[in-house]
Amino acid sequence: MLIQVSGKGFELSPELRDDVEEKMKTALERFRTRIGRVNVFLADENGPKNGVDKSLRAIIDIERLPLIVVEEKGDAWLSILDRTVERATHTVSRQIERIRSRMDRTSMAGDVDESDESTSDSKDWNPLRQALKRERGMND
Repeated sequence: MLIQVSGKGFELSPELRDDVEEKMKTALERFRTRIGRVNVFLADENGPKNGVDKSLRAIIDIERLPLIVVEEKGDAWLSILDRTVERATHTVSRQIERIRSRMDRTSMAGDVDESDESTSDSKDWNPLRQALKRERGMND
């Protein structure tokens, strides 16, 4: 899992970059085999002025799923980061669970005897069935 952090409108300190990378990595670790890349963008609209002008956007690329985008705004980087990490973890977990439940429903609705080559080949166009077969192959 590759995590890239960039900043706009302020100088991104190495400490803040490390905090963002570490928190994202720790929170998303259990999904590391499914996540290809996480891009994190930090922006400070007003520069050194105070106020609710800081934003953090995380774009998470999970294989075979649409991009997940989580954005938070606030006045303190660490609290924004904590909220973003919590929402990102919840959203990734929910999306992966949805695909698993779809695969389970597809499997239950149309289990095919894998010894019957002609029937099995005719169903291979279904991407959920293909993913299920790959998972079964990995778990055997």
